[in-house]
Amino acid sequence: MNNYIYSLLIVSLIGGIINTFTDGMGSIKRYISYFLSLIMVICMASPIFSVIKSTEGIKDNINSFFDEITNNDKLDGLNEIIVNTSTEAVIKGIKNTIIERFDFDENEVIVEIETDKTSIESIKITKIKVILTGKASWSDVETVKEYLLNVVGGDVSVTRR
Repeated sequence: MNNYIYSLLIVSLIGGIINTFTDGMGSIKRYISYFLSLIMVICMASPIFSVIKSTEGIKDNINSFFDEITNNDKLDGLNEIIVNTSTEAVIKGIKNTIIERFDFDENEVIVEIETDKTSIESIKITKIKVILTGKASWSDVETVKEYLLNVVGGDVSVTRR
């Protein structure tokens, strides 16, 4: 910042001295004043030029940051987390649906699903397995299976343990 102020002072001082010596020169004084004003504007705008120049480094840093966070290894790990979380949510949803519909105890229903994890955009459920234990195993397995087929559809199996 000190260099900036010194530059402005030196240019102003030199401009004032030159302007004083050109008092009797008439039309040439106008050109010299214009030239000195142009130099003063350039000196005043120099911080803007340094900011613009420094943004090129910022752009490179931003690009390298996005390259780093989109590393395929990290994306594969995130995709696995997304698939596992989605699978757990589906299992919980199916289990809660069965519990509410048939008034089973939470510990009496076990839900397992098989998924096709080939695409992160659409996780396809290939099979739903429901195991009824305890008092829930006394209920009609076919009724639970029919209910799941109507609600979820697909390949559903319901067994007792």
